[in-house]
This record gives sequence, C-alpha cells and structure tokens, in this order.
Amino acid sequence: MKSHRSLSLALLTGLLLSACGPSNGNGPTPPPASDTSMIGTGSSTVAGYLANAQAGKLVAGSAVTVENASGSVIASGATNAEGKFTLKLDPGVYNLSFKKDGYAASRIEGLRVVSGTNPPLNAIERLAFATTLPIAVPKLDVKYLQGADAVDFSNDPAKAAQFNASAGVPVQITASTAGNSATSPNLIYAGLGGVPGSGAFGTRVLVNNDPKNTELKTTATLTGANLRGVRGPTELYIVVYDSNDNRIERRIPIVVNDDKPNDATLTSVGDPKAMAVTLAQRSGFYSPIQPTGAPDDISTLFVDLSWNYISGLGGTPLGVRVWTSDDGNTFRLLKSVEGSAKTARDGSASLEVGKKVYYQFEVYSSTQSVRSDVVSTTPLDSFTLTNLKPANNSHGASRTPTLSWDVSKKVGDYRKFYVMVNDYPQQSSDCFWGNLLCTGDTKDNMFSDDGSAPALKNTDNSYSIAFNANGKALLPALESNHAYTLDISAAAFSKDGNAISIAHDYFSAFYAAPTGCNFGGPVCQGEVSNFTTGDK
Repeated sequence: MKSHRSLSLALLTGLLLSACGPSNGNGPTPPPASDTSMIGTGSSTVAGYLANAQAGKLVAGSAVTVENASGSVIASGATNAEGKFTLKLDPGVYNLSFKKDGYAASRIEGLRVVSGTNPPLNAIERLAFATTLPIAVPKLDVKYLQGADAVDFSNDPAKAAQFNASAGVPVQITASTAGNSATSPNLIYAGLGGVPGSGAFGTRVLVNNDPKNTELKTTATLTGANLRGVRGPTELYIVVYDSNDNRIERRIPIVVNDDKPNDATLTSVGDPKAMAVTLAQRSGFYSPIQPTGAPDDISTLFVDLSWNYISGLGGTPLGVRVWTSDDGNTFRLLKSVEGSAKTARDGSASLEVGKKVYYQFEVYSSTQSVRSDVVSTTPLDSFTLTNLKPANNSHGASRTPTLSWDVSKKVGDYRKFYVMVNDYPQQSSDCFWGNLLCTGDTKDNMFSDDGSAPALKNTDNSYSIAFNANGKALLPALESNHAYTLDISAAAFSKDGNAISIAHDYFSAFYAAPTGCNFGGPVCQGEVSNFTTGDK
C-alpha cells in the first residue's frame, strides 16, 4: 500500500470543497474510504479470489500481505465483501499470505507476475479446525532427485530444472510444523501446470501422515497421467496442509522435455459440453465432491466439462488443453489433462452465480492441435428445502396425506422433485411410494413445475402433492400406526440444460458423483421427515 503523508490544511480544504461541491448546510460530505482490496501500485494486474476450499465460498475481510522474492513486505490490503482482491504489481516473483480470525493460515510462495494482465489467482484459506491450535503455515522444503542425490530447485525460470517426460519428475518433499506437537503435516499434494486439488479436482500425489509426527518426508515421481500432457516450461505446484488446515502452496519453475514425441494424427473434437453444478453442501477433503465462489456457506459450485474425439483420430493424443474465457473472445489456459481424458472439472474460485463462462477444448500431439467449438454455461444459485410435512417426529398423520415442502428460493428456469415415502424405520418394505432407493428408477415419482405434472401444486415457494398421485404406491393408503420417512430430492435447471442446482439428493436422482454418502448421492445433508400415521 502507499504510505500516508500529511497534507497542508489549505490543500486538504481545497480538495474537500472541490470533491463535495456546494454545502448543503450539514457540512461537506467526507470522501469515500480507500479500497483496501486494491493491493499495490505496480504496472501489472492480477485478479484474486480467496475461497474456503476448491469450489467453496469466497472469504471476505481476510488480510492480504505481499512480499517480494527476498521476503520484504511491499504491499498489504484485504479481500472485499465478496472475497475478491486485485493485485497491482510490477513483473516479478512474490509471496502472499492471508490471515483472518477463525481461519487457518494460508500462504502462496513463488507467484510469478508477468507484464500486462495475468490469469486469475484462485487462492484458498480454510476455516481452522480449532482456533486454539497454532495458526501458522507448515514449513516446506522441496528438492528434486538425481539418482540418490536431492538437489535444490532454482526459482529462476532461466535456470529451471529440466526433466524428460518419459522419466517423469521425481521430487522429495519435507513438511514440518517446526517441532510444534500441537499440529502435524497432514496432506501433501504435488501437481504440474496448476494447483493440485483434493478429491475429484485433478490428478495429484496425495500423502497422509500419522498425526503424532511433526515432520513428514516423502518422495514421489510425477509421470504418465500425472504429467497431464504438459511439455516445455511449466510450474511444479506443491501444497501442504497441517492438521489445523493451515496451508502453504509453492510454485516452482521447471521444464518438461518432449523426449519421446507423440505424433498422433488429429482431426477434430466433437460434442463439447459444459455443465455448471451447484450443490447445497459444504465441500471438504473427504466429502463426496471435494473441491468457487460458492453462493453461500453451505454450498459448492463447479463446472463439469466433457468432449469426444471424432472418428479418424490416429492413436491417443498427447494431451488436451482446456481454455476458458469471460467474454467468449479472449481465452486463457485453465488446465491441461492427459490425452486419453474426455472429462475435466473447473473448480476455480472465479466462477460466479449468474456470470456466464466459456470453454474450448484443444486436443494436441507433439506436432499439431485442433480445437472444439466454444461452449458456455451460467452457474445457478443454491437453494434448500424446508418445512416438510407431515412434519418430522409428528404423530397421527393421515394415511393419505398431502405431502408438502418449501424451497428457500426459486432458482433456474424450472425445478424437479423426486418424492419418496419409505417405511425405512421399520426395516421392512423400504419403497412404499417411489422406487429410487430400491431400484434406482428416477422416472416413477419425478415431478416438475414446468407444467408437465399437474398433480404438483405450487404457490410462491411452497409445493405439495397428494400421496399416491400417480397410483404407483404399494397400497392406496399408508398403513395405520406405522412409521414412515418422507424424502424429497430437489434440483433446479436452466432452460438450455447447461446448469443444475441440487438442494437434496441422497440417491443420485440428478447427478452421479464419483463417490457419495451412505446411499451414493452427491448432497448428503438435507431435511427428511420421519412421521407416524394414525388410524385414518
């Protein structure tokens, strides 16, 4: 930040009068406060986004400190109310630290800023596991292996370590908490050409540590699919978390030589798709979707990307570059994936509800490349279900009840609901009305508010439907004095089919997650109602 210098009284008075215009009798209006999210005064721009996890909610009001390569603080500020910040720095290499009460410490080392506008910086600062534990980033040492020797990396791109792609990138990583037994290094991620993510958010090397150890030393070789088809100058990313979710990220320039070129003949890329997915569930390391700018504290937002290779492609290409754009004209590289891949995921913190984002897929070999058509999607807001009736723990419910629920808000162009009544508490015939749990059938009890299901009633944010409205229940009425569970899966959709927001989905009615909760669905948190019928 610029240092504050005192102004003469005359000059200050002149500035205030010129800014405020004529007096309204109440004195001059004070000038607006400075924007502390604009950090630095350099010639290059970096748009920053600070999230609490990959694909998580942005973190507002976190203090940001910028150091130069020698470790001297040169600028500071804070993320704004939306969790965003803007770096104005001269070309060079910088370290960034983030600090906020209740959150773990977070630090990025080796951020390279080039002339002009740079790609967005998607940073992460997680909530602390416990505020009584140390809030300090782990210590990190990274070397590369030459035979039995561990050699220091150079931070100068002109002197970057070089590796043959056929042999991979062997690294030695040592993380510690400086002997502080209250915390321990917990997770290590190593990735190439981009920040390695947790869970389903990209290939990476993952190491778990015994929590009794204050130091973790490991070796790993990034090879094959973990190289993601990247060749030439790139960056090695190392991310370490400790047991209090303190985080350090280091970026190291390296070169991957294309020592065994892939000369696959390329034709074209077909069927490109981008699907924005909003989940009403907080993300985490071990949750079904482990991840930006998620719409609220309990949600996750990402984009699933897919493509196919048109027949005529000769062999497996070297890799696929995924390009992204905010306007459909100027594209920047998002990530690269291995040549056999036909899917990718964007969990960038720069994704926003209602903000259209564009993608293009470039399949490449060592000698040529082809690009797909441009596709786009606009992420939807999150929503939740409330006020299920018959109410949870209620007794004496009708044997032919009207089932009802509210949505927190209407998002998307239309909404679908899968309604189930199970006698799950009895551990007998589970699927009394709706077979999704028993057979995986998503058609029998799916109702939409697009006008195609007149049995579904809707007033404002409230919905209802009569039990057995489609005549497919095991019996036309529930049994007397019997316990049942009302479970409603709910999702909203865009008219073009390129965006979905899921409020509740225990059983994968709307979205097939790589892993799920007990029943397999992507949204494992949500409201269900356990009720008991009466005699009528």
